[in-house]
Amino acid sequence: MKKWLRRTMTFIFATTLMATVGCSSNSSSGSASSDGKEKIKIVWAHGKDDTPQSKKLVEAFNAKHKNIEVVELEMPQKSDAQHDDYVTKLAAGDTSIDVFSLDIIWPAEFGAAGWLEPLNNYFSKEDLEKLLPGPVEGTQYKGKQIAIPLYTDAGVLFYRKDILQKYGKQPPKTFEELMSLAKELQGKEGTKYGFVFQANQYEGLVCDWLEYVWANGGNVLDKDGKVVVNSPNTIEATKFMKDLVTQVAPPGVTTYQEPESLAVFLEGKAVFHRNWPYAWKASSGPESKIKGKVGVIPMPKGPKGTSGAATLGGWNLGINKNIDEKKKEAAVKFIKFAVSPEGQKIVAIEGGRLPVLKEMYKDPEVLKANPYFAEFFEPLMAAKPRPVSPKYPEISDSIQRNIHKVLTGGLSAEEAVANIQKEIETIVK
Repeated sequence: MKKWLRRTMTFIFATTLMATVGCSSNSSSGSASSDGKEKIKIVWAHGKDDTPQSKKLVEAFNAKHKNIEVVELEMPQKSDAQHDDYVTKLAAGDTSIDVFSLDIIWPAEFGAAGWLEPLNNYFSKEDLEKLLPGPVEGTQYKGKQIAIPLYTDAGVLFYRKDILQKYGKQPPKTFEELMSLAKELQGKEGTKYGFVFQANQYEGLVCDWLEYVWANGGNVLDKDGKVVVNSPNTIEATKFMKDLVTQVAPPGVTTYQEPESLAVFLEGKAVFHRNWPYAWKASSGPESKIKGKVGVIPMPKGPKGTSGAATLGGWNLGINKNIDEKKKEAAVKFIKFAVSPEGQKIVAIEGGRLPVLKEMYKDPEVLKANPYFAEFFEPLMAAKPRPVSPKYPEISDSIQRNIHKVLTGGLSAEEAVANIQKEIETIVK
């Protein structure tokens, strides 16, 4: 995650461009269709896709819409570079891109800037209720539907089901049960550690920490945007995370991101592992020493919480507010197709990604291609977006710095949470 200063400077630079360069445009409609009607060209920008998903989605849509042609524009692979490219273009009033693929943490920022077309008039309440609730919430800002989810992701708890079964244990549902089982079972059946997760200073640490905070009844912002992070519930959750580091995790866990933590689990060295759903497929791959021995459950709940919680990932589709009405209508048709049963099957089967359309988790074709998807529906229904704020990059930076200091012994939980409260109050005021 880049520091907020760089993002701010990017915005300032982009805004300056408005006075110094002409706006690029793709307003020409392209060639006429076979029936002689005007053919509208829509440019869809997205990051590098190593699966056939994006190509298949475009081909299927274009085959059904003879008067619309969607073309792909591949953006930089790193999401930060993609974000900055979008900011530069949109702040300058550029219209070369019609539909944007957006990381789950961008809609509030882009919505606050007024860069994206609100979609409330195009998607009814009934339309949105067909989708997973967390991803929909993450694409809303101040009552406006800024984007529509395309596919999703959420933190889950993987465990060695062979070990738990051998020792007559049930999967944990609470913080206390997770810690107790991790302590008791570490060292059994070739393992060394009870639990492995992501504790480096980066965005993944925010995702992990939020899951413990939410599961213990805490939060960062309330529904009105008020900063409420400094609470006994948040402090207790932070202490629990520190206990995981010191009592059941590998010594180097505070340097681990997803690949490092997953490698420990796939080597058979840990009993429990927090990661994203992609780790399920990896656990059955040729490099895995635990093939057929893994189960997955929702993250556990804390003593002050009512249920476990998962941090949302995933990508969404938004429409450039500066394009003309004909192109907006065509772009809406493309997004509606992308979240239709046909489009979501392409996402799930061709992309291997978690669809946002609820009915896909019972679809025979989808489950045949991805049998493990059925395991993720419950965690996905409980998943929550990170703090929805146009200032999210700065909020994330504050959490990363302070929580990492707790995990490495530089701050107490009380000190870190007080710091986060003070810093975020300054950020959002």
